[in-house]
Amino acid sequence: MEMEIDVEGVPDQIYSRLRERILKGQLESGEQIVIDSVAREFGVSIIPVREAMRMLEADRLIEILPRRSPIVSGLSPHEVLEIGTIRLALEPVALAAAIPNLTDEDLQGSRIVLAEFGSSTDPWEQVELNRKFHLALYKPSQMKRLLSIVSAQYIGMTRCAQFLVIRSSGEIDKSVSEHEAILDACVKRDVDEAVRTLRSHLEASNARLRTELGIV
Repeated sequence: MEMEIDVEGVPDQIYSRLRERILKGQLESGEQIVIDSVAREFGVSIIPVREAMRMLEADRLIEILPRRSPIVSGLSPHEVLEIGTIRLALEPVALAAAIPNLTDEDLQGSRIVLAEFGSSTDPWEQVELNRKFHLALYKPSQMKRLLSIVSAQYIGMTRCAQFLVIRSSGEIDKSVSEHEAILDACVKRDVDEAVRTLRSHLEASNARLRTELGIV
């Protein structure tokens, strides 16, 4: 049965659906994505599918190889640690720059996202809400290049066992508490406290990832 898809923005729509499948683990590392099969599924020619593949490759979610179907790329423990290092280096900079520009509306929106995160029982939704919370606080920094790099790390974070990290209610409660401390510091416009709290949160997240991945 063919899936319904709008004519406009077809590559973007195919990209979004395949990206979600990869991030959710429905398409696993090393699995081939047959372009002709995708075209039949979406009821389109192979041209928009190839464009969608190029977009996925740019996100490092797939590898495009000569004379072969694209394959879903893997993520090594080294890359997981690298993502954590990048986040720890850049996110405090983004938050410090954002705090003077945060509006009451921004803060209220972040608090709503945090409440949704704490009440959610869907791991995929939890990961998305975590991403949304962090990026909402950083956006007012107006540091577009930095934000682009930071945002890209959340693709990798989704794939590197974050489902495992937040799998228990205890971990959810701990993460919510850490996020609340960051938000409270932002509300007080205390840049030093917000940055310190964020760094502590990211270091704890990195430690939990190391434990889950068995990395000493």
